Amino acid sequence: MPYHRGICNFCGTGCGHLLQVENNRVRGVYPLPGHPLSRGRLCVRGWHIHELLQTEERITRPLIREGDRYRAVSYDEAIDFAARRLKNFSGHEVAFLGSPRASNEENYLFGKFARAVMKSNNLSLSSDAGLEESARILLEGCGWPAMTASLSELRQADFIMVVGGDLTKQNPIIASEIHFASRSGAFLVTISPRRTQMARLSQKHLRPNPGTTWLLLEALARALQTEGLVNGNHLGERVENASQYFEYLESLDLKQASELTGVDEKEIVGLARKFYESESAYAFYPVGIQSLDRRSMSALFNLFLMTGKLVRPAGGLCPVTGISNLLGSLDMGVSPAFLPGYLPTDRGDSWKRFEELWQVRLDRWPGKSVGACLQEDQSLRALLVVDHDEEIIRQASRIKELDFVVYFGAYRNAFAGLASVIFPRLNYVEGDGTYTNSERRVQLSQKKVEPPSEIRPLWEILSELAGALGHPWAYKSAEEVMAEISRTVPQYSGLSYDKLRASLGIKWPVDEQNPGGTEFPLAGEPGRRFKFIFGRTREQLKGLSSGFEDRFPFKLVVGRSNYFWHQNSVMKRTFIPKREYNALLLLYPKGFVEISADDARALGLREKQPVRIVSEAAEISLAVRISPDILPGMLYIPYFIEEMVSGFLHRQVSELEKNEEFFLPVRLEKLE
Repeated sequence: MPYHRGICNFCGTGCGHLLQVENNRVRGVYPLPGHPLSRGRLCVRGWHIHELLQTEERITRPLIREGDRYRAVSYDEAIDFAARRLKNFSGHEVAFLGSPRASNEENYLFGKFARAVMKSNNLSLSSDAGLEESARILLEGCGWPAMTASLSELRQADFIMVVGGDLTKQNPIIASEIHFASRSGAFLVTISPRRTQMARLSQKHLRPNPGTTWLLLEALARALQTEGLVNGNHLGERVENASQYFEYLESLDLKQASELTGVDEKEIVGLARKFYESESAYAFYPVGIQSLDRRSMSALFNLFLMTGKLVRPAGGLCPVTGISNLLGSLDMGVSPAFLPGYLPTDRGDSWKRFEELWQVRLDRWPGKSVGACLQEDQSLRALLVVDHDEEIIRQASRIKELDFVVYFGAYRNAFAGLASVIFPRLNYVEGDGTYTNSERRVQLSQKKVEPPSEIRPLWEILSELAGALGHPWAYKSAEEVMAEISRTVPQYSGLSYDKLRASLGIKWPVDEQNPGGTEFPLAGEPGRRFKFIFGRTREQLKGLSSGFEDRFPFKLVVGRSNYFWHQNSVMKRTFIPKREYNALLLLYPKGFVEISADDARALGLREKQPVRIVSEAAEISLAVRISPDILPGMLYIPYFIEEMVSGFLHRQVSELEKNEEFFLPVRLEKLE
């Protein structure tokens, strides 16, 4: 029975696996022993990916909506129908939602179709707010948009800081590497209000009050300053605003920061010393399905900059993506902020470069994310979507108001029922494509099974649709698309399918200076300039108190890491994880809220007792789950029921999803 080498398509780790293929069907999956990151391991999601690939819920023919039903049509009819309708919209009236699970080649052409054919800059990804913000900060601070470290060298680290999220749930294999490094002698510290599994594995867990992680990180910088633990030569030679930053730090009172965060001042100073003394320091933070906010990411960057640890050939900053090709999708410019290769859309020379490369005029107006368009832009009339996660379904009422919706997808789902026309596309084992993991490792996934006869690759569908709209594209394979990417995206300029076939992935940048890829991109560049990112205000410190403590004494935070995987279109088709989800529903059929034992005792609450969570604008009833992982005064809801999200949290405040720093003032009422 043949086995084919491949890449797991779940999270941003990019683990290597072997797929067992029999009679043109994937029957099983096994870990790839020689993979440089996963090292012969898979998590529970990766072990069951073959179940997704065996689902019968495939879309196998193009479909056009006629009333309340869909009619199967040929590709030619679907292309003609879509082209005729799309000609009626200006670029401002159309938005494009790319998929972080689609390949680099697919996302590159999707973005090119949006900007070059439809003249629209309303282009974004689902689950990407944190990654885009992280890229902005890194570009501003050091001219580099992504991970500055190499995960394959992690086991040699002597200091590891994990800030926010829970990598053991979100990226289990990366968490396993961190645990291995810790057991080998690295000092591991977790910073998070909630006691996560990663926190349990750490030598130290600092638990700042909800909404104060950024302040704790700034306090660590202040402690470094007061203790004289800075790299003076590095700062004087290469950092343009060091003196301004140190003046800014002097305005932070360490004692006050300790009181506001709830972390002892001695703990802060002790950790700052430990960090400074380390030779190989890594910091991990989530940027995908759950993310830090700009303040926290900036403060973390500043810590590494002021100690000179960004430029060492060991360690660095590690933004971790939650979905398989989230980083690669941003590399390809599926963003209102960036063109391919992270060229900023607010600069004219960026647009001029792509007008010359694509030989077409581009409209240079500032675009918006799809979420912003649906929520804020009443002029939006059409939407094109590749795949989807459950998030977009929450906008179903607004989507139904649109004149035209196009869906490119492999599987039937709730969103497909909103589309005017549906184009079936290959799943990731039925065609060729590249995927870029969190550490910039570009990996090639080649065809392993033949697709149903009526299904075409997305690059071919987009090419035909572009041709029908007067923009003939001559691509004949995904490999030809990658050849164009190597000409347009500087970080990928040295990549080719031939080079990728002979490897288990190559970390960009891959170019003339780095033909074999780059492990630590900021090391060995003495001419690179740096800049601190800062801007705390008195209002931010005041914002740590809601001002409603008398009526709403609890700080509610939410998380998706624990159960997010059960609420997306991929995970719902894998049986073992779905079974775990269903078992959870038996215990908490309407969801639960976690509360500390101290607060439960003070309020006279028992396990599974129904309670009402009330905010200023909405309320929800849930069961109590008494947890040692929650700080007093804090409530935590891991939302794993779709109705819970749309019925309360999403309608309440979208900021709850965007970052871990946001909290909602609420009160808790017992229900009899």
